[in-house]
Amino acid sequence: MRMRLLLTGIFGLALLTTAMGQAWTTAYDAGLKAAKSGDWSSARKEFQKARANRPDDVSGPTNLPGPVTEARKWRGGAPYSPNFLSAYASFKLGQTAKGDASSTFFKTAQDEFEGLLKKNQVSKESLYFLAAIYSRANQTDKLQDLAKRSQKANWKVDGELLAPEEVTAMVQSMTPTGNNQGVVAVVDASNMSGVTPTMPIKAGPVPVNPKKYALIIANGDNKLAGFQVSHAANDAKLLRDAITSNAGYDTANVEVVLNASAAQIKAAASALAAKMPTESTLLFFFTGAGANIDNRDWLAGTDTQLATDTSAMIAKTEIYRPFVEKGISIFAFYQVSRSAIGGRFFGSEEPKAGRVSQMQSTTPGETIYSIFKDGSNVGIFASAMSDVFSELHSNAIPITEFGWQVFYKIRRGQTGSSGGGSRQTPTLPVLQLLASDSRF
Repeated sequence: MRMRLLLTGIFGLALLTTAMGQAWTTAYDAGLKAAKSGDWSSARKEFQKARANRPDDVSGPTNLPGPVTEARKWRGGAPYSPNFLSAYASFKLGQTAKGDASSTFFKTAQDEFEGLLKKNQVSKESLYFLAAIYSRANQTDKLQDLAKRSQKANWKVDGELLAPEEVTAMVQSMTPTGNNQGVVAVVDASNMSGVTPTMPIKAGPVPVNPKKYALIIANGDNKLAGFQVSHAANDAKLLRDAITSNAGYDTANVEVVLNASAAQIKAAASALAAKMPTESTLLFFFTGAGANIDNRDWLAGTDTQLATDTSAMIAKTEIYRPFVEKGISIFAFYQVSRSAIGGRFFGSEEPKAGRVSQMQSTTPGETIYSIFKDGSNVGIFASAMSDVFSELHSNAIPITEFGWQVFYKIRRGQTGSSGGGSRQTPTLPVLQLLASDSRF
């Protein structure tokens, strides 16, 4: 009788264990299927179901029941990552949602990614997506802390759902940068581990891409007390030389405007847009003074005397407009001090139309700084951009990789390959209708 009860108990426990195993695997597989069809809301719910039956993520393989002599591993030895994938699904929902709903999804993803780090599950994937969220929300302190942890990744996650461009940007962003002697990384998007292969780039001039144009505006001599940029003209020359020598921009396609009024800036933008072909690419760089007034970003002309007088400024979106109307992709870079004016910071406005990338030289509340380079006083941001153009030496540079390399150049004072303590912290590019590996 006792033996019968014992055998019944063992059999019942085995059935229960099998049922629980089927529950988490069924839910996990359903989550993968939903995500691959683009249904991130359902995917998130399924990953949460899997988590309810098997709570903790596992970095290594999961052994399936069976004879020891016939060991089988679940999904070929893939990590089990319901918590990571649940957070990732929320991140993807944030990318497509609008307004407050988008902010809520990103905040949920942030909380869940941070929860994984608190468990010491430090994966390069969690670090990458957290950096994107922090940059979008201008969370400077957290972004700086994250940079310190980038060399401490100790955890593997199930990366089956990650987009190829995310994988590429992720690997490149976690690779220490420096003078690569003409060698750039070539990433196999299906392999997140092991050594990244390299491909040599031929020395010599970068081939010109005739569909790439640039508009560089250096407005250092404005009339706003404390907002003059003495090195603005040097920055313009430095960047013009950098992109024509190392990034495939034809000299004839680069327009440099020095110390212009708002009307002159608008005229220069309209004239350049008129001669650009549709679906082409614009690099836009501005250094000078800017402000966010009534939730709009404004750029100061040389005749601007009050930081709140928009009649002598030009709205950022007015500069974008003629390019957006021709389907031109805009890659914008702002070397602007971001002091608070009425509690608002320049760079807070995200355009509502067009394919636009925006990168700020500082986080909110910070001031731009300069260094001496080759005997000239130049902005730290412009200098870092110039150096990265030189190192990548390509006429098709992925925007997220470029942003990360500029970020580390500035944070490390353009020295070394780890750590960093610069007083100036740039943001990462904020993208609208552009992939993270969009090239300019």
